Amino acid sequence: MLKSRPRLPSGPMRNAARHSALVSLLVMLSCAGCGEAWQNLAASFGGSTAGQRGSFGVMFINNTPYRAVFTLGSYDQTDPKSQPDFDQFAFKTSGRKLEGNTDSGILSFRCARVFSIGGPRLLALIHDNLPDASLSSEADIEGLEFFKTDPADAAAAPVSQGKSAPFEALLGVDFPCNALLIFRLEINDAGPEPFRVDYELIPSKSSR
Repeated sequence: MLKSRPRLPSGPMRNAARHSALVSLLVMLSCAGCGEAWQNLAASFGGSTAGQRGSFGVMFINNTPYRAVFTLGSYDQTDPKSQPDFDQFAFKTSGRKLEGNTDSGILSFRCARVFSIGGPRLLALIHDNLPDASLSSEADIEGLEFFKTDPADAAAAPVSQGKSAPFEALLGVDFPCNALLIFRLEINDAGPEPFRVDYELIPSKSSR
């Protein structure tokens, strides 16, 4: 005995089914670029217990002959109250400096969703949420700026040689907690800006 085939919905029911399928397709298409955002928001902060945060290391290798000046730090981009864990390289006598053809050594930062070098969101969160922070005005800039200095005359004013664009790395996409992030500052002969930032990741379990 032949079984009767199920009847397809007709009229409004069929239109509703088509509408639902179309909505699902549009949602899938609109989220085609959501993978990195999801990885970033779902990534672990690296703490050993719930609510705890780990850390990660950062090193700068300045392969230019100029002093590099910038602000760097980690923050949570979805939290308007996020208080960045930040530092600065300046050109005045006091404070941290990154001279030409030197490295910074390894700096440690609290694990957060974004690590930023001179990013506008980082700077805004510092100003909004850390009003009492001590800031070097010359490093309170977007991106990185490079200065020529005179080793024979400490009193001589540094002379700007140009800038590099801001650089940001995302937790879970570009790096995990407990890793080492290495940034090389280079003269950018072929690019539109005079300097650039190159990035290398060394995972925490690397044998290097």
